[in-house]
Formats: sequence, C-alpha cells, structure tokens
Amino acid sequence: MGFLTPNASGELDVLKTYALQQLAQMRTTVHGLSDEQANSTPTASDLSLTSLLMHTAEVAVFWSADAASAPKEPELPTDMQDHSLDELVADPRGLTAALDYFDRGVRYATDNLDKVSDLSAPVPVPEAPWYPDDLESWEARWCLLHLCTEIARHVGHADIIRETIDGKGSYELNDLAEAADAD
Repeated sequence: MGFLTPNASGELDVLKTYALQQLAQMRTTVHGLSDEQANSTPTASDLSLTSLLMHTAEVAVFWSADAASAPKEPELPTDMQDHSLDELVADPRGLTAALDYFDRGVRYATDNLDKVSDLSAPVPVPEAPWYPDDLESWEARWCLLHLCTEIARHVGHADIIRETIDGKGSYELNDLAEAADAD
C-alpha cells in the first residue's frame, strides 16, 4: 500500500482504509534495518522503532476492539498485552520478533475493523486517571478516529527516528518496500 491512502467509499470504509494504510506506513519505517538500528534511540526520545511498532500494534488492537464490540466491553486477545511505554522501551526483542508482534496486532485490528457495524454505538470509557470522571462513553466512530490519529502520530515519530538513523524518508522507503514485495 503506497504513501497515499487509497480512495474508499462510506465513512466506515474510509476509517478502516486510513487506519490500515497508516499501519502499513509504520511497518515500512523499519524496511531494511538491522536489529541494532531498529532498537536504537538516535533522537531525544527514549523510543526506538521496535518499541513504536509494538506500541502501535497494541493501540490498533485495543481501540479497534472497543469499536467492534460496542456497546459491550471488548474481548481482547490473550497474546497481546497492554504494555506501558516504559515496558516497551525496555523490551530487548529484535526486529523480527517486534514485526511478528506488530503483524499479529494488525491482523487482530483488521478483524476488529471488519466487525464494526455501528459507528454511533456507545463505547464504555475505561477507568483511567486521564479520562474525565463524568465521561461514560464515546461513539465507536470516535474510537476509530482516535485510532487513526494515534497511529498517524506514531508513524510521524517513526519517520523522524528512521531519517535520523540513515536519512531515508517515507517516499524512498515506500519505493524500496514495494520493490522488495514485487520480487
């Protein structure tokens, strides 16, 4: 999937297409890197590309599950955990393992996105200190827009890290990844 998000029809299809395209962009940021490069932290941030891959996978799984199960509580996969960013920063796994985790998350998210049927369905807001106490629910639509926003934010961060590692930007990486897929 190239740099430009493919055209789609209807609000749900547009949201799904955008989320999946951004996830594809996240994966492209690590194209051609070694474990050492993917685990490096060459910017002021403590995040590496592997930690961003794993975090983005979890974001995709959990927010898509919320939208898919609304108005009920989501059923989350047992093999995807909700790690803190600090845990992911400290995670020593290599690029192949991080990509396996990421790809599994993308598969779960894709399945969840296929199950969303009502964008107006209320999604219960989980208890967390950063959510207002009086906020009881938001729409499935809001969850999917939040999902797209979070992924895009992390892809931008990944782009900066990748450019700092070897100077390769997203346009060049898309071309390289598409050429490799064609082989």
